[in-house]
This record gives sequence, structure tokens and C-alpha cells, in this order.
Amino acid sequence: MSKALSPPRRTPRQERSQITVDAIFEAVARIVATQGEGALTTNRIAELAGVSVGSLYQYFPSKEAILVAMLDQHCERVMLELDALLVRARAEGWSPQQQVRQYVRQYLQAFGGGPQELRPLARLSWKLDYRAAVLVSVRGTSERIALHLQRMANDHPLRVPSAAQLFVLTRAFMGAVRAASLEQSPLLDSDEFEDALVQLCLAYLLSPALPDQSTPGATMAA
Repeated sequence: MSKALSPPRRTPRQERSQITVDAIFEAVARIVATQGEGALTTNRIAELAGVSVGSLYQYFPSKEAILVAMLDQHCERVMLELDALLVRARAEGWSPQQQVRQYVRQYLQAFGGGPQELRPLARLSWKLDYRAAVLVSVRGTSERIALHLQRMANDHPLRVPSAAQLFVLTRAFMGAVRAASLEQSPLLDSDEFEDALVQLCLAYLLSPALPDQSTPGATMAA
């Protein structure tokens, strides 16, 4: 991994350190939202965060490293929220259609279709999405989805996709959201886009053409 994309030099452990990191993250978000990616410099970030440039460099070696850390934090938070959503869905007996609908809606809000002031940062995050750590996160997301699908299959008559099918489904789903975000497509605000993503997922889960999966662990994406 290049120096620009290396992790923070110091992990914040104390409350004061976490406050500083949060201030840096907030400064980045404000700059990108109001002035654009081109205005993002370490000097400007430090100024807006109310810290010295030297203090900023104690935590992050570059602005790219800040963005990477922000993306990691955001992805982890969203994945935990999605996990909680699906646990609640199973506990309350939601149908597969309801579960997919709410999952798609929350994912869209988190990674592209949320408040207008956060969308520039979402687009910037998608530009970084093929670094090694994010690829690991994508695979982890696929494994989480596979686990939830197995649990859903115990409660509802649906087909659990094979490893290859799950790979295609998750990458097609995330790729569509990524493209809409990067292209600033008006589809992000449309019910039609959400519906299309829901239909994509349900086509895999409810189609009678899919073979039954009987091999343990077959649904784990590569």
C-alpha cells in the first residue's frame, strides 16, 4: 500500500484524541460539501478543524489517509446498522420483500442517495473503493449477506444463491449504486431506481430457476 493510503499513524485511544479525529473528519466533510474536492488540503482541513497542521499529521500522513479512515469508519457503521436491521426484520417476521426493500433503501441512503450536502463526500468515497482494504470489506459484506440469506431461508420459501450467484448479485447491486453516485444521476432520488434494485435482489432470491443449494458453506462469496 502506498504511503498516501497508509492507515493513521496513531490510533486515537483517549477521549481527547477521538475528539480531534472527529473534528478532522467533520472538517473534511464540510470542505467537500461546500467547496468541492479540489479545495481539500491538509492546511485547510487543519484550519477548519481548529488544530495545527503538525497535530493533524500526528494522526494522518495525508489527506488521502483521512479519507480512507473516514470511509472505513462509515462502512463499518453502516454494515452494523444493516446487520441490526436484518436481525430486527427476522425477529418481527418481515417478509423477504420487506427485508430487501428496507435493506436497499438504507444502503442507498448511506452510500449515495442521502442528504445533498453529503453526496459529494459519497462520490469521493466511491473513487477510493478499489483499494485493498475496501475489497476486503466488500467480501465481508457478501459473507454477512450470505449468512442472513441462510437465516431467511429457514423462515421463508426462498432460494439461497450459490457463491457465484451471490458474487454477481452483490457486485451488480453495489456497482449500480456506485455508478449512480459518481454520475450524479437523478435516479438516486427516484422510486424507480430503488424498485429496480429491489427487483434485482428478489429475482435471485425468489426465482424458481435457481437450483437448490445443499452444500454447507456454498453461499459464501469468494
